[in-house]
Amino acid sequence: MIAFRKKHPSLSRSRFWREGVSWYGIGRTPDLSYDSRSLAFCLHGASQKDDDIYVMINGYSEPLTFTIQEGSSREWKRIVDTGLPNPDDFSERGAPVGEMSYQVEPRAVAVFTRSSA
Repeated sequence: MIAFRKKHPSLSRSRFWREGVSWYGIGRTPDLSYDSRSLAFCLHGASQKDDDIYVMINGYSEPLTFTIQEGSSREWKRIVDTGLPNPDDFSERGAPVGEMSYQVEPRAVAVFTRSSA
């Protein structure tokens, strides 16, 4: 994970990136209510000459199915899924994503990348 962070300058920006991030929920709109237990966002890496990074966070006690809101499933690769057993939870090269929907296990995080070029 340290190598992944160092490889992606988008994760080390020194300033808040309003235009560089899009916020989502399990669908297009984030649930900003007090009881919300899920959040997704896409960090756009073009301004940092970096890949785009899509993150899904499930803080709920049940699995949640998120829908990737940008691009196509052919573009995204899963890098991290903390809900999977070791060694499947992390892939440096990334596992291809077959669909735009992805199930995130309870209290787990999934991270995807796509080339911004």
